[in-house]
Amino acid sequence: MLLEKIRLKDDEKILKTSRQHWFNPTIKTAGSVFVIILPLLVMAYIDSTLSQFELIFDLDEFIPEMLFLYAFWILIVWCQIAYIWTDYYLDMLIVTNKRMIKIDQVSFFSRSIGSFRLERLQDINIHIQGLIATLLDFGDLEAETASASQDEFLLRRMPDPRGIKSVILEAADEAVSRSG
Repeated sequence: MLLEKIRLKDDEKILKTSRQHWFNPTIKTAGSVFVIILPLLVMAYIDSTLSQFELIFDLDEFIPEMLFLYAFWILIVWCQIAYIWTDYYLDMLIVTNKRMIKIDQVSFFSRSIGSFRLERLQDINIHIQGLIATLLDFGDLEAETASASQDEFLLRRMPDPRGIKSVILEAADEAVSRSG
C-alpha cells in the first residue's frame, strides 16, 4: 500500500525495502503492557496495606469508579500501542537503483518523505551499539550527501545494517558509472 504511493521513474527499480528492527516496537509494547498492569499491582498493595487499619470508609464502595478509571487508563495505553505499531509499519527505507527514499511517520497525520539521488552519496556509516544490537544485528545507518547543506539521512535501528549498506553502495557505484 505504501510502496504504491511512491512514484518511480520509468527505468527505476526497487532494490531493497526495510523497516526498523522488530525489537524496538516490541520493547515499547512490553513497557506499555507493564503500564497496563501497574495500577492493578498498586491497588493490590494498597488493599493489603489498608486492610490492616480500620478505615472510616470502605474501598469496595468505589469499585465502579476505579473500574471506570482503569478502563480509561487501558484506552490511553491501547492508543499508545497503536501509535507504536503504526509508526513501525509506516516508517520505511526504500533503496532503488537511482535514489534512496526515507519515509518517516512523524505522528498519526504527519509524514515526512525525503530522498536523494545515489550519485550524491558521499559517505555512509553504520553504528551498532550494545550487546542486544550486536546479537540481533541492528543498528543506525547514516548517509551523507555531497551538497552545500551537507544533508544527512539518519535511519535508526535498521535490521542488517551491513547488508543495507552494501546494497546502497553497489547501487551508488552503478549510478555514478551510468552518469559519468
